Amino acid sequence: MRASTVRRATTVGNTMRAWMTENYKGPLVCREVSIPSITQPNQVLIKVKATSMNPIDCRMTEGYGDQILSTWSQFESFSFQRPSRLPLIAGRDCCGEVIAIGGNVTGVNVGDEVIAVVPGPWAGSHAEYVLTKSDAVAKKPLNVNYLEASTLPYVACTSWAALVSVARINPNNASGIRVLIHGGSGGIGSAAIQMLKAWGAEKVVATCSENNMNYVTSLGGIAVDYNSQDVKDQLIAEGPFDVILDCVDTDLARWSDKVMGVWRNSVHVSIVSPMLKDTDRYGIPFGLLSTAIKYFERSCGSIGNGRWFSYAYFMPNSQCLNQISEFIDNGKIKIPHIEKVYKFNEFPTAYDRCALLHTKGKLIIDIAEESLPPKIDSPPPSPTLSPYHPGTKSVPIIDLKPPPISTEPPPVVV
Repeated sequence: MRASTVRRATTVGNTMRAWMTENYKGPLVCREVSIPSITQPNQVLIKVKATSMNPIDCRMTEGYGDQILSTWSQFESFSFQRPSRLPLIAGRDCCGEVIAIGGNVTGVNVGDEVIAVVPGPWAGSHAEYVLTKSDAVAKKPLNVNYLEASTLPYVACTSWAALVSVARINPNNASGIRVLIHGGSGGIGSAAIQMLKAWGAEKVVATCSENNMNYVTSLGGIAVDYNSQDVKDQLIAEGPFDVILDCVDTDLARWSDKVMGVWRNSVHVSIVSPMLKDTDRYGIPFGLLSTAIKYFERSCGSIGNGRWFSYAYFMPNSQCLNQISEFIDNGKIKIPHIEKVYKFNEFPTAYDRCALLHTKGKLIIDIAEESLPPKIDSPPPSPTLSPYHPGTKSVPIIDLKPPPISTEPPPVVV
């Protein structure tokens, strides 16, 4: 693509700070690297103002999904050799300002504040700048600040992939639909509850721990304690369900096939797929074969009753992001509770907290530091430093001063 077709801001430096892992399961390090450049007409360069932490970020820095995602990169680059993903910058979503756009990009312009997600194989948003696709970007909601706006993009797109792309629910057909969500108090589950209620679903039942039942209820869901002795009786009483969404893989989630409607094209969809884990363990061919066998074992019992089972995977979707932005502005969707806001140089601590799981809300990294974070609850201290924490002696950290401003266009990163 000719450089003349790229529209960009004039005050963009040549380098950025980014947190990365140079070896899987190794410590996070902060490095100064080149700002990525637009090489395709559908790409968007964003100056990151805030980004969120998701459990998938911790797992990816440990090597999770390396086989599939590196092969995906190989196909995208038309390469004969599978590229290494190291050093790896994690982070799947952000809120920020558009700095440059390719010639075919419509809907956003240079200078717009946006929410965005990043395709799985691409370098992530735990950096000062990130490159993504035009179908992974939407304008930021007007009624929330940039910290709050960064809480939903990744979890919303994952929920959308399960509910819309697989289960075929949408605002036009959601009326009268009954949905059961396993893991309703987590990021993806809570986003799914709100999306379904905004679309007009008749009933949304969500399993969660006793401590999170009030939170699920506040989102519009019917909370069921998964540790309750009569949890199965409660689910039977609330059913039958047209759609079941698994945000966790548990015995209860597998049992719940029994509370799906019979011969109503009911769909049980799970975002907990074995594909990435199996391909990492066995390689691409045998990993995909292993996944296929597990899928058929999981689904064969339901087909005879007119029920369906499928896995769902995160995919960028601008329609989802635009709708989420609209729903936030008109009050149909609440911003998730923010447990803690970290500064840019506190990324390792944020990874420590995220790796512990069971957070009481979203973990946000304030990169722009333009405003004070909202009042939040402090997380419990980590008993030991996790592998993500670099410490103070063994890992070199760059000078955390901002890069120099230059009027020259950023270099192309090959």
